[in-house]
Amino acid sequence: METSSKPVFYSTNSSRWKRFLWGVKILTVLILIGVVCLSFSLLHKQVFKLPSLHEHLMLSQNENLKYNSADLQVAESEHFKKLALEARTRKEHNFYKKDKVIPGEVRKYMPVRAGFYVNWDIQSKYSLDQNASKMNMILPEWLFIQDTADVVSTDIDLSALEIMRRNHLAIVPMLSNYFKNVWNGKNVHRIITSPERRAKLIKSLIDVLDKYKFNGVNIDFEELTDEKTDEYLVTFMKELHHELSSRGYLVTQDIAPFNEDYNVTELAKYTDFLFLMGYDQHNSTSEAGPVAAQTWLEAGLGDLCKKVPSDKVVLCLAAFGYDWQDGFQGEDVTYQEAISTALESEGKVKYDNNTYNLDYTYYDDNDKVHHVYFADAATAFNGMRTAANFETSGVAIWRLGSEDPRLWKFYSEDLSAATLTNKSFDVNLLQDEQSSYSVDYVGAGEVLNILSVPHPGKFNIEYNKADNLVAEEEYISLPSGYVINKAGEKKKQIVLTFDDGPDERYTPRILDILSEYKVPAAFFVTGINAEQNLPLVKRLYREGHEIGNHTFLHPNLTLASDDRLKLELRSTGYIIESITGHATTLFRPPYDTDAEPTNPIQIRPIYTAKQEGYLTIGSSIDPRDWEEGVSADTIVARAERQSGLGNIILLHDAGGEREQTVAALPRIIEYYKMHGYQFVSLASLMDKKRDDIMPQAVGSFNKYLQTADATVFKTGYYFNRVVSAIFFLAMILSLLKLKSIAILAIRQRRKSKKLGANPIVSGNRKVSVIVPGYNEEITAPKTVENLLLSNYPDIEIVFVDDGSKDNTFGNIQSLYGDHPKVKALTKPNGGKASALNYGIGFATGDILVCIDADTVLNPDAISRMVAGFDDPKVAAMAGNVKVGNRKNLLTRWQSIEYITSQNFDRRGYDVVNAIMVVPGAIGAFRRDAVMKVGMFTTDTLAEDCDLTLRLLSAGYKVRTCNEALAFTEVPETLHMLLKQRFRWTFGIMQSFWKHRGNLFVRRNPNLGWIVLPNMLIFQLILPLLSPLVDITLLISIFMPKGGIIVLLYFAYYALDLGISILAFRFDGEKFTLRVAGNLFLQRIIYRQLLWYVLVKGYVRALKGELAAWGFLKRTGSVEMAQ
Repeated sequence: METSSKPVFYSTNSSRWKRFLWGVKILTVLILIGVVCLSFSLLHKQVFKLPSLHEHLMLSQNENLKYNSADLQVAESEHFKKLALEARTRKEHNFYKKDKVIPGEVRKYMPVRAGFYVNWDIQSKYSLDQNASKMNMILPEWLFIQDTADVVSTDIDLSALEIMRRNHLAIVPMLSNYFKNVWNGKNVHRIITSPERRAKLIKSLIDVLDKYKFNGVNIDFEELTDEKTDEYLVTFMKELHHELSSRGYLVTQDIAPFNEDYNVTELAKYTDFLFLMGYDQHNSTSEAGPVAAQTWLEAGLGDLCKKVPSDKVVLCLAAFGYDWQDGFQGEDVTYQEAISTALESEGKVKYDNNTYNLDYTYYDDNDKVHHVYFADAATAFNGMRTAANFETSGVAIWRLGSEDPRLWKFYSEDLSAATLTNKSFDVNLLQDEQSSYSVDYVGAGEVLNILSVPHPGKFNIEYNKADNLVAEEEYISLPSGYVINKAGEKKKQIVLTFDDGPDERYTPRILDILSEYKVPAAFFVTGINAEQNLPLVKRLYREGHEIGNHTFLHPNLTLASDDRLKLELRSTGYIIESITGHATTLFRPPYDTDAEPTNPIQIRPIYTAKQEGYLTIGSSIDPRDWEEGVSADTIVARAERQSGLGNIILLHDAGGEREQTVAALPRIIEYYKMHGYQFVSLASLMDKKRDDIMPQAVGSFNKYLQTADATVFKTGYYFNRVVSAIFFLAMILSLLKLKSIAILAIRQRRKSKKLGANPIVSGNRKVSVIVPGYNEEITAPKTVENLLLSNYPDIEIVFVDDGSKDNTFGNIQSLYGDHPKVKALTKPNGGKASALNYGIGFATGDILVCIDADTVLNPDAISRMVAGFDDPKVAAMAGNVKVGNRKNLLTRWQSIEYITSQNFDRRGYDVVNAIMVVPGAIGAFRRDAVMKVGMFTTDTLAEDCDLTLRLLSAGYKVRTCNEALAFTEVPETLHMLLKQRFRWTFGIMQSFWKHRGNLFVRRNPNLGWIVLPNMLIFQLILPLLSPLVDITLLISIFMPKGGIIVLLYFAYYALDLGISILAFRFDGEKFTLRVAGNLFLQRIIYRQLLWYVLVKGYVRALKGELAAWGFLKRTGSVEMAQ
């Protein structure tokens, strides 16, 4: 008898497929509309007008001022003119030593073009990065002698070190006795007067130089007031030079001009270069005056070069200045600060053609008079010319970040008289300057708005071609940096701000506290958190709080491009607008909320935000609640201690564990209220209304766009929630399944051991082995030959050729046609189920063993399965299928699947009578039961699964016999594997759909509540959603609370690994590290393959197309385990 009906899902009507396509088209159109709207929004900046702020400008007095120290300056000038004249005269008469004593390994650094680098000014790193190519040596201030230590202390900026190395600079760090803001001459004296301490210091220095592969050291010992003799310093330098030069390191030393405390003649013997500090002619503790007058510089060089060879000298150039307020010590200023102050105060910058330095005067806000002297590029040019005239080894800038940028236009050039005679200096290089690095502020407060941006300066240069010096310089227009207006300073008013949220754990509790105390706040949200917490963002606005933009992903903006920042701002801005119906003009950069950013790196995002329509909100009160392990008491104490520093408090409602912030908040509010502070909004601090800083969209187009964006974001929000729920559900269900199967499999194994393995029976039941085959001419003979070796006595073999196109039937007929135990049959092609039923019609046994034509069995396999039919309720026995051709990665992966999934699962399901499929490769059936349920059907491609489900539905038991081993040939190529798995998957889909009426039916709880739900969830739904699970994992890595997802994901894999080891052990297989690696890859890649074939199966089902049994190309490479 053969049961035949229309295949499940087959339809001659294409309406099902057309309806599906229409749904896809509609969904695609909606997605495209959303993408277009979002793209338009992200490509266009906000069009809202920024609220105006009060602008505070410095009032200046423009009058000419007289210096109290004028007489002294004249006297100094006359003195150094005489010394300079003497030096020039001696130079012309070749008075200076011309011995070429510089060794070759040192000479490779000549001419020296060096710069001093400091960690404490970010501008120094900015200048280094921009101008490293103009130098060949760098002297970073990285090594120190502490108060009482005998070893070198280091403070190395690794990012700056990387820049230096990338530009192949000779790195010669300074070893300084400047520690804790003072020059510690006493400790230097203590060290250099002791041979042991000298040796210890030198050894520690060598260790540092070796570790970081530096090129040498620059000794900068100053204010050695305890030294009565220079003997110890010379001895130290001698020992240092001996140890370092033998190792190939440079030894250099900084020398102040006219310092008689140094025996430079002796020191020069033990140094490769002497760096003459050609600055601080006037310093912070002296009267106001030039930093490095030209005559003073020449005199200093002349004095030194009388004593040492000039090619041992490197001239250090001033690239800074001093600002002296009458009656006070001077403060050092960079070139940029000097120019910015002049620009702001309308001070008249003058170039002194005697000193080649610059100066001006101004009044500050308190009407106090200031005198500013500084050096610029013209000063440096003349200094370099002087160094060249004295034939020194080069020059160095003190210090990077404080210099006039024009200097770099000629710094790497040869400015010797001989060179300039052949090729004149291009004065145009000095006549314009792009802008300074400076940032200047007007007003007071923490609300920042950029008033002006850098613009170039113009200069008129008069060049003396005879001496090759800049004789005159006129500042026509001062180069400008950023000018930022600060607003919002108000006495006894305070604003609470919260960054990084919202967070469903902390933000609601913070809102409850604010509501209880009736305190407004501003929340600077990240787009990624806002998108995940739409109801919370709505609540923020609904309860009267302000919302600001804190970027989308909270990046470090100093490392992000302007385009990246614009995208971050627009995406977050439109999320806020779509949720609340109001845009925001408030921005706070991540990681840097200082109310006074001081360099272009910090200013750049503020300027970009200004271009995008945002005011930047800083903060001066930062309790640093983000620090790990900080307590509520510490947060409160910091907030109290910083009261009075500003008007804006910075806290965080997300970005980490914020329990302590929540606990501290009421106490902070109570403290400030108790001390007379009023909590206000940012709008109030700016004398505005909330609608001024959070305006609504204007115009119908903008409103339609806002509606579309809102729809997209809401859809994304709910889609994200669904995907997250699917992920957690999938992980939890998978974990539960793994755990349940493991427990059941262990029970089954213990029960099997207790009862003993199925015995080898004597053969009181006749067994018919049905072997269907289609195009199996290679493997079929081997299979039949193997069956004849079975130790079961009463057996017949029924081979059914299902209309093969090759010589399958001919081979069997010629080899076994006359064998008494073999029946060779052939029929027109009709599929595997048809072939099995055809064979059953000729079978005479009570037990039917069905195997594939590419499978070989252990001799005792049939005997072991037949023993299971002693229980009259057992209708089928599933054997243990193993991969017999483990010859490449793909077949080894399939072997892992057979062991850890199919065979192990059947062990577990055996306990609850829920085996889903008796495998076609080896399965035994009670003939009567098979006939009763209608034999194999041809309406599915998974005839073995369909028959198993019908037997379970009829109330029979289906068992497994893991001792009955079969070895099958699995696909060896990806193409053949996909073809096989599609047939399996589509067959499973058909079988489930065919038996869906039994789902959750009480009559057969094992079928309705275990087998069918298992098929639906773990074979038809979750594999289809697997890409969402994987995408969720990848996205979660960058999500604020993604740790739990990653943890759950790897917990699943850890459990899977443990169960896989158990499965291998149960199956008698060896689990190795190689298997473990293959297991991990197999789980990831197989999931994608199963998704592909499942999607293909769904498409085939929707189309209602026929699917055929087909065949796989065989190689006959099956081998049985030894």
